[in-house]
Amino acid sequence: MGDKMTKWNLFLVFFCLVFTLAPVFSTAQLFHKKVNRYDENGKRIGLWVHYWDEEEKIPLSKNHFKDDRETGVCKNYHNNGKLRLKFRYYKNRIRVKYYDESRHIEQKGWAIMDFTEKDLHYYWHGKWKFYDQDRKLIRKTSFKDGVLIEENFMNQEEIQ
Repeated sequence: MGDKMTKWNLFLVFFCLVFTLAPVFSTAQLFHKKVNRYDENGKRIGLWVHYWDEEEKIPLSKNHFKDDRETGVCKNYHNNGKLRLKFRYYKNRIRVKYYDESRHIEQKGWAIMDFTEKDLHYYWHGKWKFYDQDRKLIRKTSFKDGVLIEENFMNQEEIQ
């Protein structure tokens, strides 16, 4: 019986060590993730992170790049580290959401980013919604190539 207890104790110790140390090793790998890299042609690639502070504890932005262009999900932060702006890139459009410092949605809509060899042009394109501090819809707009083509303010009856 003593031999069985010893094996059982060893198993429990091993089990506890594995689940105790696993998060440490996985976290350590996160810190060694390669960021702010260029490819062989000098173009940004992969995850790029910038910080508000020198200690690199409060993020300013986290953006993903491919061929020197933002792609996927990109985020910008308030100086308190809370999410401020989120871009989700699709083929030819961008889903944009702005947040206040309490992470409540302020506005959301669609945009387009046109790239030329000399510059890029970002503009709102499509439907946008705007919210008040109580997270109630207060305005709807539509844009075409950055030009406002329709705007509707919500009154209390339309909101409810």
